[in-house]
Amino acid sequence: MASLLQNFEQQYSTVTADITFHIGKISNSSGAEKQNHVRQAEKLFEEASELLEQMELEIKEQDQKERQKYQTRIRSYKVELNKQQTDMKRARLGIDANRDELLGDDTHDSEDQRTRLLDNTERLDRSTRKLEQGYRIAVETEQIGGQIMEDLHNQRQTIQRSRGRLHDMDTTLGKSSRVLSGMMKRLVLITFYNCCY
Repeated sequence: MASLLQNFEQQYSTVTADITFHIGKISNSSGAEKQNHVRQAEKLFEEASELLEQMELEIKEQDQKERQKYQTRIRSYKVELNKQQTDMKRARLGIDANRDELLGDDTHDSEDQRTRLLDNTERLDRSTRKLEQGYRIAVETEQIGGQIMEDLHNQRQTIQRSRGRLHDMDTTLGKSSRVLSGMMKRLVLITFYNCCY
């Protein structure tokens, strides 16, 4: 169990190092290249969050001492990840941490506004993606419903044809029965006639 946790920690360390790399690239790039680094970093943030969740599940199986030790580490990892997310937002906005330290608090208001604007944009993007996903599901559901309706229509036609064939067979059997009855009557009459005469 401990080796599995250590494996998760190693993966987490690699992922956060990659995040730091992409954040540095975001600050020093623009256009499509910058957007590519942003997307890569976002994927890595998701991966890091999943690793933390896996670690939290695994430590539940540890004894009290080990569990407390890893809980402290995971809290530290979460603080680190939150800091990296803040650094990424600043990098996307083009905010230089060194410039911020030199200028002091004068730039905080405008930066806070830009950060809020970025947060709102990200929320809007997430909402748009959810709407698009909902639309795709609705279209797929409509297509499935259409296919089911078509299948039911085909099955109904098959049943109706089967009923038609059964009706024809019933009619044919009725005619055959009448013919056989007539033949039997004639046979009885012939036999009776032969016996009597």
